[in-house]
Amino acid sequence: MRSIEGNSTPLLLGIDLGTTGIKAALCSSRGKVLGESYLEYPLLRPAPGIVEQDAGQWWSLTVKAVRQAVEQANVPKEAVRALSVSSQGISFVPVDDKGRPLGPAINWLDTRATAEAEIIRHRFSDAELFAITGKRASPAYVLPKLIWLREHRPDIYRRASRFLMGLDYLLFRFSGQFVTDPTMAGGTLLYDITRLEWSTTLLDAFDISVAQLPKVRWAGTPLGTLRPQAADELGLTTDAIVVVGGQDQKCAALGAGIHPGAATVSLGTASAISAIGDRLFLDPRRRIPLFPFVVPGYWDLEGVVGTAGGALRWLRETLFPGMGYEELNALAAGSLPGANGVCFYPHLSGAGSPHWRADVWGAFTGLTLATNAGDLVRSVLEGVALQVRENLEVMDEIGCAVGELILFGGGAKSELWAQVIADVTARPVTVVAMTDVANWGAALLAGLGAGIIVGDPFSPALAANAGRHLTPRAETAPQYDRVYARYRELEARLLADRPPKCV
Repeated sequence: MRSIEGNSTPLLLGIDLGTTGIKAALCSSRGKVLGESYLEYPLLRPAPGIVEQDAGQWWSLTVKAVRQAVEQANVPKEAVRALSVSSQGISFVPVDDKGRPLGPAINWLDTRATAEAEIIRHRFSDAELFAITGKRASPAYVLPKLIWLREHRPDIYRRASRFLMGLDYLLFRFSGQFVTDPTMAGGTLLYDITRLEWSTTLLDAFDISVAQLPKVRWAGTPLGTLRPQAADELGLTTDAIVVVGGQDQKCAALGAGIHPGAATVSLGTASAISAIGDRLFLDPRRRIPLFPFVVPGYWDLEGVVGTAGGALRWLRETLFPGMGYEELNALAAGSLPGANGVCFYPHLSGAGSPHWRADVWGAFTGLTLATNAGDLVRSVLEGVALQVRENLEVMDEIGCAVGELILFGGGAKSELWAQVIADVTARPVTVVAMTDVANWGAALLAGLGAGIIVGDPFSPALAANAGRHLTPRAETAPQYDRVYARYRELEARLLADRPPKCV
C-alpha cells in the first residue's frame, strides 16, 4: 500500500447507508478513523407487509453525518480527497429524470410482492432462475416489487425515469450519474451473474426496460468529482473524487480482510457468511446464493443465518431482562460444550441458508429439569455456530474451500462466542478490532479508485486491524462432532414435520 504522508495526507470518506441508520467515517489511507457520525432513520410500516423509507432522508442524513464526521476530525475540507458508499442491498426508489423521488423507497424487508414472486416462479423454474441470477425467487428482491409497482401504482411506474437502490441514489446525488455496481445489481433478480450484465432474458420476459435501470460499473470505478451543489451541501470541495461503492455485506467483507481461502462471518442482528473465489460457484442444489464481489473477477457465496445476535438479544429481553451481554457470557461460560444436551435452532424469522424455509420456526430441544440458565445461553451461541458450520460445509462441497474465519460485528466482541465458533467449525478465527468495517470497505474502495491507495485489494496491509486470534481446541473436536451430528438429525425432523404454531 502507498499513501501520501505529512500535511497533505489525503483522507477518505466511507459512507455506510444501512437499513435503519447511516454512518459516515473519515479515514486515513491506513485505516485510522479520524472522525465519524451515526444517525438513525425510521422504517415506515403503513400496512402489514409494507416496509418503506424516505429516500430524502437517505440524502439529508448523509449530509448531516458527513459534516459531523469532518467536524469531529477537525481537518480542512480540502483534505477529503475521495468518497464511496457501502449500502443496504435492494431497497429502491422510483425517481424522475431529475433524480427526484416519486414516492417512498421500498425497503428490502418489504414483503408486498409475495404473489409477484410466485408469478416469476411460474415463468421460470427455480433451476432456470438460479442459473441466471444465482438466487431463488423471493419478494425481497427488486424484480417482484417492480411487477407489483406496475400493477398497483401504474402512475408512479409510468413516470419513473429510473429505479435506484440506495447506493445508486447517493451516487446520483454526488455525481449526477445513474450508476450501480454488480454487487447491488446482483441482488435485484434482474442481473445475469454469468454474463455480468442486466439479463435481457428476464427483462424481456417481464417487459421491463433496461433504460429504467442504472448503468453497471465495477466498485472502485471513479465517476469524476463532486457536483458543486453536492459539495456545498456536504461541506466538501469539488475536487473530491466520487468512487462507485457496493452492497454493505460485500464492503464489510472487503474491509474485514476477506481473501480466497477465508470466510468472513458478521455477527450482527443476522449473520452473513461470505466466501469468495475467482470462478462461479453455482450450487446445483441452490442452497447458497451467489453474488459478484466488489473486486472484479471474484464471486461471493453468501450464506445467511437470519437471527444471530438477534437471537441472543431475544433471549436476553425475554428470559433475562436487565442483564447485560457480559453477564450472559458469564452464564454461558459456566456451561460445558454441548450445553448439557440443549440444542437451539435460530430460525426465529424462518430458516435461512442452506434451507430457505419460511415455514419453520426456532426451537430449543433437549430441555430437562437439569437444564440451567447457562445451558440456555450457551445453546444459543452454539446454535448460531452450528448454522455457520452447515453453510461452510456446503461451500466446501461445491469447491469454495474455507480454511479460516474472520469475525466482525457486535457479537464478535464476545471472546466466548468467537471461541465457540472456532471449536464448532474446527477452523481458526480472527476477530476484527474495528467495529464498522463496512465504512472502511467503502473508504478503501474510494482510495483504490482515486489512486490514493495502490496494491492488491486482498493484501493484509489493507485489512482492518485484527484484535485477537483463536484456534479450535483439539479436546472439543470429538464432542462437537457428536453434537453436530445430533443437531442435524433433529433439525431434519423439524424441517420435515413443520409443527403448527400454538394459537
